[in-house]
Amino acid sequence: MKKTFIPKNKPKSWVVGVLAILIGLLLASPIMVIGTVYKIEIIKNIGIGIFLACWGIAAIMWFLFVFGLLTGKYRNIELKEWSQQSW
Repeated sequence: MKKTFIPKNKPKSWVVGVLAILIGLLLASPIMVIGTVYKIEIIKNIGIGIFLACWGIAAIMWFLFVFGLLTGKYRNIELKEWSQQSW
């Protein structure tokens, strides 16, 4: 069976939060570094904007995940397709 990158036994809030962090680190950080090294303010500012947006989304998803965890929403989470998984 083919293993997917996105786990099927995690809530959507967890998956979106982790993906937002990865995108922020792997995409926005190099853009910021390139803009800083070559002193191109617009590129640096685009990288900073992407970075902040990704980390803002990750923070929101973290709060959703922790709220669901504390309320017991994820107590019996099962393997499901992405479209059927709970937030």
